[in-house]
Amino acid sequence: MLGGASSSGASSSGASSSGASSGTSGAAGSSGANGNNCESEVEPNDKKGEANVLRPARCGSVSGDDEKDFLTFRLKPDTKTMSINFTGRVRLRVDVKGRDTVELTPESAGIVPFVTGEDYMIEVTSLTDSDAEVKWRVEVVEK
Repeated sequence: MLGGASSSGASSSGASSSGASSGTSGAAGSSGANGNNCESEVEPNDKKGEANVLRPARCGSVSGDDEKDFLTFRLKPDTKTMSINFTGRVRLRVDVKGRDTVELTPESAGIVPFVTGEDYMIEVTSLTDSDAEVKWRVEVVEK
């Protein structure tokens, strides 16, 4: 199942946003929208200070036993629109300075704030209650 959220902005202040995006499903480790394979997560990345950088995608796994993975990215200065696409039975909590946290799940795609010049932080957690590993893939697409 593919989840996704889009955002667009006309200025560095993130003046406007637009609704959710969709796409085809895929598995962690598969090719992204641009045809590139994603980079595997590097442990430890269980705390914000250990976040892996999205370049533009990362793949990994989390278990339902309170494990978290963290990812970070910053929009390029000339970016006009962005979207966050992901696969897996996971919840993404997306934070950027000065904005409310946005929660994304496969069933619920929210609007991610468009902010240039600030670091985004994504927390990835499993939606399952079991200790089973849940594979995930997260990609930021900038245009």
